[in-house]
Amino acid sequence: MMSRILRSCLAGAFAVLVAVAAISAPRPAAAAANVDPAWWNGEIARAEADADRLATIMRSKGTFSVGTLLNEVDVDIHSCHILSIMLGKDHLTPLLVAQPDPPQPDDEPGFAEGVESNSRSNWAHLARTYLAESDIERIRAWNLDCVGKFGITGRDHIREDSRRALVEVDGEAIRVLGNVEKGFYEELKAAIEENPGAKKIQLGSAGGSVGDAVKAGRYIRQRGLATELYNNCQSACSLVFLGGADRTIWSPYPELGFHRIASGGRAIPDDSDVYGQVRDYAFELGVDGNFVVAAMMKAGVKEMHHPFMDDLCAANVATWVQRTCFGTPPKGSEDAAPAPAQPAAEPSPPLQAELPPAENAAAAPGESGDTGLCADIRAQRQRLAAGNSRVAEALDATGTGYDAGSMVEIYDAMLRDHGC
Repeated sequence: MMSRILRSCLAGAFAVLVAVAAISAPRPAAAAANVDPAWWNGEIARAEADADRLATIMRSKGTFSVGTLLNEVDVDIHSCHILSIMLGKDHLTPLLVAQPDPPQPDDEPGFAEGVESNSRSNWAHLARTYLAESDIERIRAWNLDCVGKFGITGRDHIREDSRRALVEVDGEAIRVLGNVEKGFYEELKAAIEENPGAKKIQLGSAGGSVGDAVKAGRYIRQRGLATELYNNCQSACSLVFLGGADRTIWSPYPELGFHRIASGGRAIPDDSDVYGQVRDYAFELGVDGNFVVAAMMKAGVKEMHHPFMDDLCAANVATWVQRTCFGTPPKGSEDAAPAPAQPAAEPSPPLQAELPPAENAAAAPGESGDTGLCADIRAQRQRLAAGNSRVAEALDATGTGYDAGSMVEIYDAMLRDHGC
């Protein structure tokens, strides 16, 4: 996350608020009502005024931009800071005040003020966003994005009265926030059918039913919709994410989480056919199924493995990560194909989340058709050939020296190699 690189955040058991003269972070009064709009609007206005003032100071010193890499500075810790107040976690609020990085000798004049201006502006935007959301949306954002970070332990997880996913429509986006429980697929399918203008599914979930996740992912791909991360996306949610024709992760980089599949709270055997079904499902969608299963194996049932963004691109789990990388479809050759599963020593226990048989499944790796690996390679090539600005930005960020033209040639070769 951005804060790991750019900020030193307070994450111990205790913290002291440090006054930092002209560029101290917003500090709401402890006695304020948790979601009083008048109070929050006042704090938002003050943060925006501070942002404008700091930007003016930056420009007066001859610096006019701190670069796009710092656009989302402090977004992660600000989110938790705001939610801690709105959800009554006052004992944690002091730990969640973003602290400016110490100035560096090679900083441009006004750079520190510019960074803090961005930070204040981000705080105001997030506060306005969370103020407009429902309490259950705030709780789910807290549980997904804050618990386990910045010194926030599981004791501060907030119990949800309902585990059902919230499905909301926002213009061309259908936002899904909550657990992938039984019935999730039908709810998502209904939302997509009722909103034919939707182009993308935004996800945030702690996981749930593997079966519903796979059905949802296949349906998303069948409809040609994109997927994006709105909050952290864990467990079965990651399988839903794979369904996107384009799979995007924006800065400040919500996490994709993987862990072992469970039945009745206990991990199923590593040689269970279910993992083979997950592997096949991923390959159907043009994703490296071996990588997906290996990522699952790296964490126990009550743990979570979060792969690096570069690795998600290399396995084509993500087709584009802002300022980081874009996906590369896996090889469809024998060396990339999943190895046959060895027979289990004993029958696998029945899975509540057993993967369903494919319905209108996409073509397997190496096969031609409108879906599957060939379609994924064609889609990537088309984005390169069309001069997609996001792809160009990602190429520049890699520092490899490749441009869109040379990458188109590589993708043409891949299409030939796979008989597409």
